[in-house]
Amino acid sequence: MVINRKLYAVHRWIAAIAMVQLAIWNATGLFFAVVPLAEVRGEDRTVEAKPTAIPWDRIKAPPAEHARGAEQVTLQVVDGKPRYVVKFAKRRIALDASTGQPTEIDAETAKRIARRDQAQSPAVLAVTRVNKTTVEYRRKPLPAWRVDLDDGRGTRCYVDAISGQVTARRNDTWRTFDFFWSLHIMDYGDRSNFNHPLLVIAALLGLITVLSGMVLWGVRLRRRFQKA
Repeated sequence: MVINRKLYAVHRWIAAIAMVQLAIWNATGLFFAVVPLAEVRGEDRTVEAKPTAIPWDRIKAPPAEHARGAEQVTLQVVDGKPRYVVKFAKRRIALDASTGQPTEIDAETAKRIARRDQAQSPAVLAVTRVNKTTVEYRRKPLPAWRVDLDDGRGTRCYVDAISGQVTARRNDTWRTFDFFWSLHIMDYGDRSNFNHPLLVIAALLGLITVLSGMVLWGVRLRRRFQKA
């Protein structure tokens, strides 16, 4: 009887500590299961880009002084203009394929790219240069342009200033998802680490709560059968 009381006490205290995170795991997991991933990523309103023919008569080879030592050179057409994206070990540059001169995507071009990316081409509220990682734009190429769109969903398209590609789409649903994700994996900074001690401890407490509850339930059943 004394052992049972101690086991009940241990179970209650562990459950009291673990129940908050257990509730968070259930609530956030339910959100992840209900909300379509396409809506989170903004893909439900994305317009698929049509391939653009390369105007070969305007193309010049990238100058050696700009391409020497490059790991990769890619020819593409962005906003109707041919350009090279030259990738080195630790940096990238863009070259105008018609002149060979260094170039970058400017704010006006970023606006056009972002509007074409979205259905119904929503109006632009603001354009901001992004030169460092933020909570909303992390593990993505820099520099970039953040284009805020007036679509009723708080959508922001991030346009790579070097390649001209849309590298991220963020909306209110994504922000909610991202916040819940940080709560779910208990990584409140970078939101990508599954192996930190806080998560391991919380998971162990949850497991102990379940196992101790099963043991107590078994003890109760045994006592009931003994009385019968």
